Amino acid sequence: MTAEVGDVNRIAFLDVLRGVALFGILLVNVFSFGADYPAWSGMIDQLAWQAKHVLFETKFWMLYSLLFGMGFFLQTQSPEYTTVRSLRRLSVLMLLGYLHGLLFEGDILMLYAELGVLLLLLYRLPTNWLLSLGLVLALSFPLGHLLGGDRGDEWPAENAMEAASWLEEDRDYSPLAVGSFTEVLAYHSTFLPERFWADWQYPDSGFLVLACFLLGFCLMRSDWGALARLTRAQSTFTALGLWVLGLSLMAIERYWSGAVGYMPFALSDATPRQVLGGDLVYLVATLSLTGAWFCSVWCWVQGRWLVGMRNLIASAGQMSLTGYLSQTVIFTTVFYGYGLGAAFVWGPAQVVAFAVVVYFLQLLLCHSWLQRFRRGPLEWLWRCLTYWRWEPMRR
Repeated sequence: MTAEVGDVNRIAFLDVLRGVALFGILLVNVFSFGADYPAWSGMIDQLAWQAKHVLFETKFWMLYSLLFGMGFFLQTQSPEYTTVRSLRRLSVLMLLGYLHGLLFEGDILMLYAELGVLLLLLYRLPTNWLLSLGLVLALSFPLGHLLGGDRGDEWPAENAMEAASWLEEDRDYSPLAVGSFTEVLAYHSTFLPERFWADWQYPDSGFLVLACFLLGFCLMRSDWGALARLTRAQSTFTALGLWVLGLSLMAIERYWSGAVGYMPFALSDATPRQVLGGDLVYLVATLSLTGAWFCSVWCWVQGRWLVGMRNLIASAGQMSLTGYLSQTVIFTTVFYGYGLGAAFVWGPAQVVAFAVVVYFLQLLLCHSWLQRFRRGPLEWLWRCLTYWRWEPMRR
């Protein structure tokens, strides 16, 4: 299914999927300002945290990474494609990511630019080679965690009181909470540039991101049309099966966390074998739920329900770079000390509500923008610098 946008034929499903992924990334990112602390022990806060962890965490950057690989394949099929142009495109992405990383430590654009260069070196290999390499890269997380150990984080706190004291200390001393704009930039500059190999033993490993790139690329190259040939019943059955499998495995991961102290992102009390088992469960659960989101959006695009909302989300998907970076401008203004100073003050329920409001406003603004312009402002700039020519902006 395609949609005509300006002078470009776009695949509507990819726009909707990208727009959905934009919300998931926003939701996970806003937890970075204190809402992840175990001090928030109220029932509503715990439900919000569990929903984020089970349904969104890791799943949505995987979804976005699949989209990057799929989009890269479409670029290679363009008559205007050249390796030099692709390198220029990745260079612009790296620059935007570097500037973004000065504001927010969780930038993904630098990571995508660096791994995009590796994708350029690999994509001509046979599909079965790429899929085999993707499997090896995916296993770097559980095997790396087994061999390389934890990152040395202090998490988890001994109890809720200790976690609350950490929150209080961050409110008083963290540069995010009390620093000026220049102090925030200086603080984040110490983490730059991104090193995709740094956290190779964790679920946010750059190697796992590259595995998703390869999977998305192979999906488009091998037989993208097979998805379109599925009946509605087959698509629905596939989505439901992936939801059941993924949620069942996440229930096991949550039980394992409580039973033996397994933690996918933090210091575990579990034995190395228990950590390996938990990591394998978490990895398969994450892949299943990523597939469930993917297939569910596909079913939605093929149907006729909530078409208006789907169109709004597709608009956000067409402007995903602008949307992603503008989200950071919004939440840093709200959370950082030079703004409203909500860092380490809002709990899980509050940041989830905040994310929903921000995303809904973005949907309206993106849809309104695309009524007048061909592309988002940063998408337009990215295209101009990639093709090294002035592109029309207005419709």
